[in-house]
Amino acid sequence: MANVTCVHCGKEVFEWAPECPYCKKPIANPDAPTRLSPEPKTWKKTSYRKKSPVGLIAAVVAAVIIAAAVYFFLML
Repeated sequence: MANVTCVHCGKEVFEWAPECPYCKKPIANPDAPTRLSPEPKTWKKTSYRKKSPVGLIAAVVAAVIIAAAVYFFLML
């Protein structure tokens, strides 16, 4: 049977031992990743939805129609 190095204290221990006899921490699988914390989140720059010019065009058309109606009613 082979010995492995404890990832916590660095001493040689039996590979099938459930915990290190020196530091009493669980023996990690040598093939398992040793980083236990998750990767930090990276914030993506959000792109805002571009507004459609349809609303602006509709507002301008409505303003022109209202102005024309007011003009013609005042001319009567």
